[in-house]
Amino acid sequence: MERSQRIGRINALMKRPQGVTMAQLQDVMEVSRATINRDLQLMRDQMHAPIVWDEQSRCYRLDAQHREGPAYMLPGLWFSPAQAYAYLTMQNMVEKIAPNLLGPFLYPIRGMLKEMLGKADFPLYGLDRKIEIDMPAMPSLNDLEFSNLLEALVHERPIRLTLATPAGREETMTGMPVKLKITANGWSVQIQTEAAAEPMVIDVAQIRKVVAGDETQEK
Repeated sequence: MERSQRIGRINALMKRPQGVTMAQLQDVMEVSRATINRDLQLMRDQMHAPIVWDEQSRCYRLDAQHREGPAYMLPGLWFSPAQAYAYLTMQNMVEKIAPNLLGPFLYPIRGMLKEMLGKADFPLYGLDRKIEIDMPAMPSLNDLEFSNLLEALVHERPIRLTLATPAGREETMTGMPVKLKITANGWSVQIQTEAAAEPMVIDVAQIRKVVAGDETQEK
Protein backbone atom coordinates (compact mmCIF):
# COMPACT_ATOMS: atom_id res chain seq x y z
CA MET A 1 0.00 0.00 0.00
CA GLU A 2 1.45 3.37 -1.04
CA ARG A 3 1.92 6.07 1.54
CA SER A 4 -0.82 8.27 0.08
CA GLN A 5 -3.24 5.34 0.35
CA ARG A 6 -2.16 4.62 3.94
CA ILE A 7 -2.68 8.23 4.96
CA GLY A 8 -6.15 8.26 3.47
CA ARG A 9 -7.01 5.05 5.32
CA ILE A 10 -5.51 6.30 8.60
CA ASN A 11 -7.51 9.49 8.26
CA ALA A 12 -10.75 7.54 7.80
CA LEU A 13 -10.06 5.29 10.80
CA MET A 14 -9.17 8.18 13.11
CA LYS A 15 -12.34 10.05 12.14
CA ARG A 16 -14.46 7.30 13.73
CA PRO A 17 -15.89 8.30 17.14
CA GLN A 18 -14.03 5.43 18.82
CA GLY A 19 -10.77 6.22 17.06
CA VAL A 20 -8.24 3.51 16.23
CA THR A 21 -5.49 1.70 18.14
CA MET A 22 -1.91 1.27 16.97
CA ALA A 23 -2.49 -2.48 16.72
CA GLN A 24 -5.49 -1.93 14.47
CA LEU A 25 -3.51 0.44 12.25
CA GLN A 26 -0.69 -2.06 11.89
CA ASP A 27 -3.14 -4.85 11.11
CA VAL A 28 -5.06 -2.87 8.47
CA MET A 29 -1.98 -1.35 6.81
CA GLU A 30 0.21 -4.45 7.18
CA VAL A 31 3.24 -2.33 8.05
CA SER A 32 5.44 -1.85 11.08
CA ARG A 33 4.79 0.34 14.10
CA ALA A 34 7.67 2.58 13.00
CA THR A 35 6.05 3.13 9.59
CA ILE A 36 2.73 4.07 11.20
CA ASN A 37 4.52 6.49 13.52
CA ARG A 38 6.23 8.14 10.54
CA ASP A 39 2.87 8.49 8.77
CA LEU A 40 1.29 10.02 11.86
CA GLN A 41 4.19 12.45 12.22
CA LEU A 42 3.90 13.49 8.59
CA MET A 43 0.16 14.08 9.02
CA ARG A 44 0.85 16.25 12.09
CA ASP A 45 3.77 18.24 10.66
CA GLN A 46 2.89 18.69 6.99
CA MET A 47 -0.87 18.21 6.86
CA HIS A 48 -1.60 19.83 10.25
CA ALA A 49 -3.84 16.93 11.25
CA PRO A 50 -5.38 17.46 14.73
CA ILE A 51 -4.37 13.99 15.97
CA VAL A 52 -4.93 13.31 19.67
CA TRP A 53 -3.98 10.30 21.77
CA ASP A 54 -6.61 9.07 24.22
CA GLU A 55 -4.63 7.39 27.00
CA GLN A 56 -7.70 5.80 28.57
CA SER A 57 -8.85 4.00 25.41
CA ARG A 58 -5.33 3.88 23.94
CA CYS A 59 -6.71 5.16 20.64
CA TYR A 60 -5.77 7.81 18.12
CA ARG A 61 -8.47 10.08 16.78
CA LEU A 62 -8.98 13.45 15.09
CA ASP A 63 -10.20 16.29 17.26
CA ALA A 64 -10.85 19.41 15.17
CA GLN A 65 -12.12 21.33 18.23
CA HIS A 66 -8.66 21.39 19.75
CA ARG A 67 -6.80 22.15 16.53
CA GLU A 68 -4.27 24.98 16.59
CA GLY A 69 -2.36 26.49 13.69
CA PRO A 70 -3.06 26.07 9.93
CA ALA A 71 -6.06 24.23 8.58
CA TYR A 72 -5.85 20.47 8.16
CA MET A 73 -4.89 19.55 4.57
CA LEU A 74 -7.11 16.68 3.54
CA PRO A 75 -5.46 13.49 2.26
CA GLY A 76 -7.38 13.90 -0.98
CA LEU A 77 -4.82 16.55 -1.94
CA TRP A 78 -2.06 13.93 -2.02
CA PHE A 79 -1.22 12.47 -5.41
CA SER A 80 0.64 9.49 -6.77
CA PRO A 81 3.57 10.50 -9.02
CA ALA A 82 1.61 9.68 -12.19
CA GLN A 83 -1.37 11.74 -10.99
CA ALA A 84 0.90 14.65 -10.09
CA TYR A 85 2.63 14.61 -13.49
CA ALA A 86 -0.74 14.49 -15.25
CA TYR A 87 -2.04 17.38 -13.15
CA LEU A 88 1.02 19.55 -13.87
CA THR A 89 0.66 18.83 -17.60
CA MET A 90 -3.00 19.81 -17.43
CA GLN A 91 -2.01 23.06 -15.71
CA ASN A 92 0.47 23.82 -18.48
CA MET A 93 -2.29 23.29 -21.04
CA VAL A 94 -4.81 25.49 -19.21
CA GLU A 95 -2.23 28.23 -18.73
CA LYS A 96 -1.52 28.20 -22.47
CA ILE A 97 -5.21 28.83 -23.12
CA ALA A 98 -5.74 31.86 -20.86
CA PRO A 99 -2.59 32.83 -18.92
CA ASN A 100 -3.80 36.22 -17.70
CA LEU A 101 -7.18 34.98 -16.52
CA LEU A 102 -6.25 31.55 -15.15
CA GLY A 103 -2.54 31.91 -14.40
CA PRO A 104 -2.93 33.72 -11.04
CA PHE A 105 -5.10 30.84 -9.78
CA LEU A 106 -2.75 28.14 -11.05
CA TYR A 107 0.59 29.46 -9.75
CA PRO A 108 -0.12 28.81 -6.02
CA ILE A 109 -1.46 25.30 -6.75
CA ARG A 110 1.53 24.47 -8.93
CA GLY A 111 3.96 25.70 -6.27
CA MET A 112 2.25 23.68 -3.55
CA LEU A 113 2.22 20.56 -5.72
CA LYS A 114 5.89 20.86 -6.63
CA GLU A 115 6.77 21.35 -2.97
CA MET A 116 4.81 18.22 -2.04
CA LEU A 117 6.56 16.24 -4.78
CA GLY A 118 9.94 17.46 -3.61
CA LYS A 119 9.31 16.48 -0.01
CA ALA A 120 8.16 13.04 -1.17
CA ASP A 121 11.27 12.61 -3.37
CA PHE A 122 9.27 12.50 -6.60
CA PRO A 123 11.55 13.84 -9.37
CA LEU A 124 9.97 16.18 -11.92
CA TYR A 125 12.26 15.05 -14.76
CA GLY A 126 12.02 18.46 -16.44
CA LEU A 127 8.39 17.73 -17.30
CA ASP A 128 7.66 21.24 -18.60
CA ARG A 129 10.51 20.94 -21.12
CA LYS A 130 9.60 17.45 -22.32
CA ILE A 131 5.90 18.01 -23.05
CA GLU A 132 5.17 20.94 -25.35
CA ILE A 133 1.58 22.07 -25.70
CA ASP A 134 0.74 24.31 -28.64
CA MET A 135 -2.71 25.75 -28.06
CA PRO A 136 -4.34 28.86 -29.51
CA ALA A 137 -4.00 31.64 -26.95
CA MET A 138 -7.05 33.58 -25.86
CA PRO A 139 -7.81 36.36 -28.42
CA SER A 140 -7.15 39.95 -27.45
CA LEU A 141 -10.18 40.10 -25.16
CA ASN A 142 -9.44 41.62 -21.79
CA ASP A 143 -9.92 39.65 -18.58
CA LEU A 144 -13.07 41.52 -17.54
CA GLU A 145 -14.86 40.86 -20.83
CA PHE A 146 -13.77 37.23 -20.83
CA SER A 147 -14.96 36.84 -17.22
CA ASN A 148 -18.34 38.33 -18.17
CA LEU A 149 -18.60 35.88 -21.06
CA LEU A 150 -17.77 32.87 -18.89
CA GLU A 151 -20.13 34.02 -16.14
CA ALA A 152 -23.02 34.24 -18.60
CA LEU A 153 -22.10 30.89 -20.17
CA VAL A 154 -21.93 29.03 -16.86
CA HIS A 155 -25.09 30.55 -15.39
CA GLU A 156 -27.03 30.59 -18.68
CA ARG A 157 -27.64 34.34 -18.67
CA PRO A 158 -28.12 36.64 -21.66
CA ILE A 159 -25.35 39.02 -22.67
CA ARG A 160 -24.96 42.03 -24.94
CA LEU A 161 -21.93 41.85 -27.24
CA THR A 162 -20.17 44.63 -29.09
CA LEU A 163 -18.58 43.13 -32.20
CA ALA A 164 -16.07 44.46 -34.71
CA THR A 165 -17.28 44.04 -38.29
CA PRO A 166 -15.05 43.30 -41.32
CA ALA A 167 -15.76 46.87 -42.48
CA GLY A 168 -14.13 48.24 -39.32
CA ARG A 169 -17.37 49.29 -37.65
CA GLU A 170 -18.98 48.04 -34.44
CA GLU A 171 -22.38 46.41 -33.99
CA THR A 172 -24.22 45.03 -30.98
CA MET A 173 -26.20 41.89 -30.47
CA THR A 174 -27.97 40.27 -27.52
CA GLY A 175 -28.27 36.56 -26.92
CA MET A 176 -27.53 33.58 -24.70
CA PRO A 177 -24.05 32.02 -24.92
CA VAL A 178 -24.45 28.24 -25.20
CA LYS A 179 -20.95 26.97 -25.98
CA LEU A 180 -17.36 28.20 -26.00
CA LYS A 181 -15.25 26.23 -28.47
CA ILE A 182 -11.44 26.16 -28.65
CA THR A 183 -9.81 24.51 -31.65
CA ALA A 184 -6.43 24.61 -33.35
CA ASN A 185 -7.84 27.37 -35.58
CA GLY A 186 -8.94 29.66 -32.74
CA TRP A 187 -11.79 30.48 -30.37
CA SER A 188 -15.49 30.80 -31.11
CA VAL A 189 -18.64 31.19 -29.06
CA GLN A 190 -22.14 30.06 -29.99
CA ILE A 191 -24.83 32.63 -29.21
CA GLN A 192 -28.53 31.78 -29.26
CA THR A 193 -30.64 34.78 -30.28
CA GLU A 194 -34.42 35.13 -30.32
CA ALA A 195 -34.42 35.78 -34.06
CA ALA A 196 -32.59 32.61 -35.11
CA ALA A 197 -33.50 28.94 -34.73
CA GLU A 198 -29.87 27.85 -34.50
CA PRO A 199 -27.07 29.47 -32.47
CA MET A 200 -24.84 31.94 -34.27
CA VAL A 201 -21.11 31.21 -34.27
CA ILE A 202 -19.07 34.28 -33.29
CA ASP A 203 -15.29 34.51 -33.59
CA VAL A 204 -14.12 35.58 -30.12
CA ALA A 205 -11.53 37.82 -31.81
CA GLN A 206 -14.46 39.96 -33.03
CA ILE A 207 -15.71 40.68 -29.51
CA ARG A 208 -14.88 44.12 -28.14
CA LYS A 209 -17.19 44.31 -25.12
CA VAL A 210 -19.39 41.98 -23.08
CA VAL A 211 -22.03 43.14 -20.61
CA ALA A 212 -25.02 41.46 -18.98
CA GLY A 213 -28.07 41.47 -21.23
CA ASP A 214 -30.03 43.75 -18.90
CA GLU A 215 -27.26 46.31 -18.52
CA THR A 216 -26.81 49.36 -20.71
CA GLN A 217 -23.52 49.84 -22.46
CA GLU A 218 -21.35 52.88 -21.88
CA LYS A 219 -21.59 55.42 -24.64
